This record gives sequence, C-alpha cells and structure tokens, in this order.
Amino acid sequence: MQPDAPMIVDALAALDPLLLDDEFSLIGYGRGSAPPSPEALLAEGFGARIDDPLETTFVLRSTLADTLPPPDTRQNGLRVILLVAELPPDLTGFASTIAGALAERGVPIVLVGTASRDHVIVPDDAWPEALAVLRGLRDASRRLLETRGDTAEPDDAAL
Repeated sequence: MQPDAPMIVDALAALDPLLLDDEFSLIGYGRGSAPPSPEALLAEGFGARIDDPLETTFVLRSTLADTLPPPDTRQNGLRVILLVAELPPDLTGFASTIAGALAERGVPIVLVGTASRDHVIVPDDAWPEALAVLRGLRDASRRLLETRGDTAEPDDAAL
C-alpha cells in the first residue's frame, strides 16, 4: 500500500529536527533481570524504558545509565533527534521515508515513537549527517508544496 502522498508531504514539510544536548546510551537486560527504573528518570527531559516479552531496554543519558547495574548489552555514544512536529495518528509511510533516507546515507538509527511525535537515535558521529538529511526532506517537501500551489507554511496544528 502506498502512503498518502499529500499527508506525508505535509508531515515532512512540518519536520523540525531538534538535537538534544546530551549523550545517550541504549542498554538492555534479559527479561526479569532489569533493575527498577531509576527515580531520576522521572526528571529527565528524554528517557525511555521498554519492557517486552524478551528483554527490558532503557534509553537514558549516559551518566544516568552509569548508575544502573551492568546490563547484558550496552551501546554508548548516541544522540537523540526529536522530530518536533506532531504527527497525525493515521499517517503512513513517515517512519519508512525517514529510515530509508538515512539508510541511503549510511546512517544507522533507532526510531522511537511516542503518542504524537518520533525520535531518531543515531551514533554521535552521525548526527550532523542525520540532521542534514532530515532538513533536506523537510525542505524538499516544502518546495513540493509550493509547486502544488500551497505556498503557506505547513500548519502544525493541522498535523
């Protein structure tokens, strides 16, 4: 099934990538072996705990991850790019478009979705390239909207 082109173009045109300041780590524990979430996680600007049937994964600032017991797996040196614009719940093809564009440039990602927006986690040395790709998608979509006759800036509230 093809994504709804006008809807995805609008969403990409509203794309506003924001690089978070800190270095993050992705850590994993086998099911049943994860520690409780640190209380400090509640005060974080970005952090996640995902419990699935096989493992528990945390995405945390590296300094906070250092306070937890040694995990089974750990990936350090990550940066988080928040995609600021809200996404409509029925949007299709957004994540695959972003993932494909970054893959074409050799940028490995972990994509984390929330209730209304997405986050792209990339290796520290790849964030400049990732931001350039995301901004390129945004700018190309805005140009496409202009040629379509929709010269107004995308309405974030409509997304």
